[in-house]
Amino acid sequence: MKIIWYGHACFWIEMNGVKLLIDPYPEVDDERIGEVDYILITHEHTDHYGKVELLSRLRDATVIGPKPVYLMAVSDGVTKVREIEAGETIELENGVRVTAVYVEHPSSQYPLGYLIENEKRVFHAGDTYSTPALQRLRGKVDILLVPISGRSTANEREAAQIVEDIRPRVVIPMHYGVYGEGDPQKLREELQRRRVWALVKELKPYEELTL
Repeated sequence: MKIIWYGHACFWIEMNGVKLLIDPYPEVDDERIGEVDYILITHEHTDHYGKVELLSRLRDATVIGPKPVYLMAVSDGVTKVREIEAGETIELENGVRVTAVYVEHPSSQYPLGYLIENEKRVFHAGDTYSTPALQRLRGKVDILLVPISGRSTANEREAAQIVEDIRPRVVIPMHYGVYGEGDPQKLREELQRRRVWALVKELKPYEELTL
């Protein structure tokens, strides 16, 4: 499995041959994004929906998102688009499946995170604060992509609570460095203080991680 962080909340994930792009924000360098089969959008805000129209057309990719995203995509002329609801699982190719998880982001009409499963289990938490509902994912996540900026999302302390609730093996901080600040080292220190042992893997923009 390969993961590339493109900055902010944007990731490219290849799992068992299926290529997914999540939350392409407006300034992402789309020329550095390779093949894409599916584009997952966590919610309707511009810093996550940003380049959906362009990339769905250029990559001939299917867009998946909650109802507000679905309606926006249809309005923008996207023809390959599918709505997903919290709790719903969509089976993609090669045994890869995506489950939508409702998260805590009050400024959004319908915020989601995505649990992507096959050889590994990756949870993209979208824009969320710490919420007890995420405890239901404990033991079901290998790799957690978690916001740390504190700008309409969890900060480092709240992200540590999310990690403590879910207990993944690997944590990749996101949602910082483009529209807000965040410090992965503060997340590490908070996890150490709580005696929660997870590997915090700090990626540089456009860096590839193979797991």
